[in-house]
Amino acid sequence: MADATQIFAEIDLDDDGYISVTELKEYLNRTRSTSDAASSRYFGLLDKNKDDQISFEEFEKSYLAGR
Repeated sequence: MADATQIFAEIDLDDDGYISVTELKEYLNRTRSTSDAASSRYFGLLDKNKDDQISFEEFEKSYLAGR
């Protein structure tokens, strides 16, 4: 099973250290056939500080909580 670092890197297509809503939508569409509306809701849950991007720290907390 992939760890948080590997999955984050797979989602962060532009390698800027953050996941954008577009990157998350593309990843979820590729891996789970998730609707844009569901992807946007999920993004909102992960983006704890509401800065319109998901940092590795935000992602990792969610990833570890889901295990």
